[in-house]
Amino acid sequence: MGKAKRRSLKQGINDRFKYMTRESALDSVIKNIEKKNEVIDTITLFGFTAEEMLEAGAAYEDVMAFGGLVG
Repeated sequence: MGKAKRRSLKQGINDRFKYMTRESALDSVIKNIEKKNEVIDTITLFGFTAEEMLEAGAAYEDVMAFGGLVG
């Protein structure tokens, strides 16, 4: 993990999560996908692709609503 990601995690996301793996972050995104403003930061931080989100159980329409944000 690079310095910027480490710094970002320490500046606020640690208030909600003590320890976040890529898998737990993806689960969090899928559970809260209706709250798009909240999950955008997590998606960009971890660089999730549309394929990863679809395989984790997200609906196609929800993933495509993010547009160019997901690769």
